[in-house]
Amino acid sequence: MLKEAKAHVTRIRALDQLHRGDEIEARLRVGPNYDDVVIRRGRVQETAPGIGVVWIMDRHSGMRKAINADECTVWRVA
Repeated sequence: MLKEAKAHVTRIRALDQLHRGDEIEARLRVGPNYDDVVIRRGRVQETAPGIGVVWIMDRHSGMRKAINADECTVWRVA
């Protein structure tokens, strides 16, 4: 019997830690008594650490989306 492997998730505190192709999640904090909500998930296409933005190919919509690190937390999913 096989066990389902859980993804290893690591918080990214500086966007220069990201590389093209990394799988990430953008999470939004909704309150002190609740877990963060995943608002975007996809593969990194481009980063701009100087302005706090990372562009991903969104897994859900298939479109390129910008994530502002000032508005949410970024997590690497491995």
